[in-house]
Amino acid sequence: MQQLPAKDQAVFRSIVKFYETKQYKKGVKAADSILKKHPEHGETLCMKGLTLSYLDDKKEEAYDLVRKGLKYDLKSHVCWHVFGLLYRQDRDYVEAVKCYRNALRIDPENIQILRDLSLLQIHRRDLVGFSETRRKLLQVKSSNRLNWIGYAVAEHLCKNYEVAVECLNNYEKTFKDESATDFDISELYMYKASILEEAGKFEEALQCLKSHEKEIVDKLGLIEAQGRLNMFLEKFEESGVLYLKLLNINPEHHVYILSYMATQVQFHRFWPPLPPPKMAGEGGAVRTDLPSTIVSFPSSLHADGMPIWGWLAPAHAIKTDRRYPLGRRLHKRRLDTYQPMHEPTDEEQDALSQFFEKLQEEHPRSDSLKRLELYFLTGQRFQQKLDKYLRPCIRKGIPSLFRCIRPMYFQTGKEKLVEGLIERYLKNLDNSECSWFGPAVGDNAQESATCDPSDQENPTSLLFTWMLAAQHFNLLGETAKAFEFIDKAIEHTPTLVELYGVKARIYKHAGNLEKSAELFDEARRMDLADRYLNTQAVRALLRKDDVETGNTTVLLFSKEPDSPEAASNLHDMQCMWYESAIGRSYTRQEKWGLALKKFNETFKHFNDIAEDQFDFHNYCLRKSTLKTYVSMLRMQEKLFSHKFYRRAAKDAIRIHLELYDQKVRQAKDGSAEKDGEAKETELSAAERKKLKHKQKREAKKDQVDEKQAAAATGKGKKVDDDPNGDKLLEKDPLEEASKLSKNLVTYSHLDFDTYVMAYECYSRQEKWLVCVQALSRLCRLCGSNVIQYKVINPLTHFCFIANLENPDIPDAVRSVIFSEMVPVLSGNFEDADRKPFSDLKEMRAACTKIVDDVEKRLKATSDLPLIEVLAGLKCLKNAGKSREAFLEKWEPTGAFSLKESKKMLKYLSDEFGADSNITKRFKSVLTKYFPDMKEVQEE
Repeated sequence: MQQLPAKDQAVFRSIVKFYETKQYKKGVKAADSILKKHPEHGETLCMKGLTLSYLDDKKEEAYDLVRKGLKYDLKSHVCWHVFGLLYRQDRDYVEAVKCYRNALRIDPENIQILRDLSLLQIHRRDLVGFSETRRKLLQVKSSNRLNWIGYAVAEHLCKNYEVAVECLNNYEKTFKDESATDFDISELYMYKASILEEAGKFEEALQCLKSHEKEIVDKLGLIEAQGRLNMFLEKFEESGVLYLKLLNINPEHHVYILSYMATQVQFHRFWPPLPPPKMAGEGGAVRTDLPSTIVSFPSSLHADGMPIWGWLAPAHAIKTDRRYPLGRRLHKRRLDTYQPMHEPTDEEQDALSQFFEKLQEEHPRSDSLKRLELYFLTGQRFQQKLDKYLRPCIRKGIPSLFRCIRPMYFQTGKEKLVEGLIERYLKNLDNSECSWFGPAVGDNAQESATCDPSDQENPTSLLFTWMLAAQHFNLLGETAKAFEFIDKAIEHTPTLVELYGVKARIYKHAGNLEKSAELFDEARRMDLADRYLNTQAVRALLRKDDVETGNTTVLLFSKEPDSPEAASNLHDMQCMWYESAIGRSYTRQEKWGLALKKFNETFKHFNDIAEDQFDFHNYCLRKSTLKTYVSMLRMQEKLFSHKFYRRAAKDAIRIHLELYDQKVRQAKDGSAEKDGEAKETELSAAERKKLKHKQKREAKKDQVDEKQAAAATGKGKKVDDDPNGDKLLEKDPLEEASKLSKNLVTYSHLDFDTYVMAYECYSRQEKWLVCVQALSRLCRLCGSNVIQYKVINPLTHFCFIANLENPDIPDAVRSVIFSEMVPVLSGNFEDADRKPFSDLKEMRAACTKIVDDVEKRLKATSDLPLIEVLAGLKCLKNAGKSREAFLEKWEPTGAFSLKESKKMLKYLSDEFGADSNITKRFKSVLTKYFPDMKEVQEE
């Protein structure tokens, strides 16, 4: 190691300061002054490379300098540390960790290197390594408070709860007399209690909170934790007092109300208390002892509760079919509908009414207390309370009223009771002599009462009742009635914006996307300052594939609408709903490159979110936000299971598979010419010359725009080197689809479509063992139901279409396939002594029985959902059976979904032709359900 003179050592230290203060040019200048005298000083070369890496287009030179410096001074921990920082900057964490470890071999007690290594380890979720590094940091410098806290967090994440608690106890003793903020002390005790709770030591956690109640400043969090722990310990009286206190603080909070209900012993039959979370070390098995009502509570209250929107539901909450028929329409049932375990008896409903009435007397302005009661009442009790709830809301003119009562439609029979009330209101309000709501429901003494002048309602009551009726009949699929009521409302008050939004949704659900977009845009123009209306208009425009107008409209609310970089603002704002909508529009238009470009932007957002956590590893420890930090780490671990990522990944996989299939078809047809070469040969010499001049003009125009943008903003214009996504189309589609599929399997293993996509990818690559694994997991996820509509298509494709007779398949692989397919085809994964299939013929025979069951079900049930009929038809095709005989007699009935109807129509058109009798018959059926649907009107 070359030693610098004292003067140059001072200059070297200044380089480090310049790097830390982001004065990179000064750092390079200082490094050059040393290198003039000592050109082979490794540490200076490395520091110069590190500072250069932050300057534009100097990355390669930076790496060369660091490697050169390392060559001259291989035993310098500074050189290895700098090399690790360079790799970390480029997100190459594996190589960065190697460099840090080499640096620690030379200087094993260097605090800065140990700290940097720990940050990388927690970032990569190397929890064992993170714990070990934090332990070394504590040993090297036990006087540092952060080292104690960091080690406690590390042991907590490794599920060594006793060690973590002991570490926090020692921390308290060691730094008891030192000054710390009230917030730091409070967070420490709350975090300690959360570790004890996670370890299943509820009594100790409760005792910790009680003994430090004065020091804890987060009083709301304290009461929540105490109420929860008392409930787990079955101390319902104490828990009830605490939740009542919370309810008094916030009477609109649903969780407080539902938790307070769960502490009342009289309601435990239909609304049981939350059971204790599973203890540490129980593994990832699905719990079977959980009440169904647990999905009504959030995961912040209970580990097995429901996460907020967008995240996958836990395994015990998975339903193979969430569709629910309402009138003529099929809807997805929301998971936030509060469904009791059993229907309350008459006595229980009376007790429940008294319970809520008492709370409503104390909090008369609480809307939640009035509304939540309705989920647990039935029959006339429900109608009577709903009548009491609706009248003042209609009188006030609350536009979101229907949204509040919509979840109750998914409870059996309640939609008829709501309809009865609406018809009753319309009959009495639409009265020229006296407009009133009519007598109260259930008041027998007033059933024959007539309208009193004091009961006269304002005209707005009738207006909002028409609006409510239109929304009600739209949900039930009664399109004609919905239009009748909304048209009356618009004629009555043509200036009410919400009415146009309702009418636009009716057109949307009826299948007329053109008219829906027009009305949404009209509503937007009525209030140009409303971002929500702008968003709805953009989504409607993209649904009808009017991308140009949609882009112009969405940019009205961009940060800098007049800037040449306005479109990039949407990307900077991580506007993922827009990327999904426009990507799907491009997909429908078969503009594959542009669609993939939009989906890739969503992937970049999630990668950025994952990388952004790096800055918080040290920050959260310094600020003592320990509970929030652990919560953030656990959120990041499931980041790529979020709905926005899953949606983009699935859409991108479908495009990649379509591109691959196109290439295969072209290869079979002998027409695999490159598009660019084909187009060029078609052009004449004069046309090629014109094209060349046009490209020059466009290039010159871009240069002018760039100069103008630079002059206006002081920055260079962001240049998109792939505006149409052509470079994305050049990649191997099957390889790209496989990458996305692996991500879904890793992070979204509780999503059915994950394994359907995995099968689609790997079956094209003829990786049959992976296909068997995907089928097995899909079958388990569907509860071993082999005729479930998501299972039967890939299952029959594997048995009848897949090239399993290929002689290149090794015998060992074939024997594993025959062994693993037995439980899949039988739907029995419990039998350990199952006998494998002897050959492919026997496996196909077993699958034929499943196909026969599917065929019988199709013929026996006329009101089968269309998506199940579609899956059944694909299954029959895979098995080589005739579909025409079934389709010629098929007369679908029951509830229909617009999305499923379009899929079925497209399938029939592709398979049998748009002009075939089968397709025409299905179109005639759709006209009854979706009279405004564009696809059924085109003949």
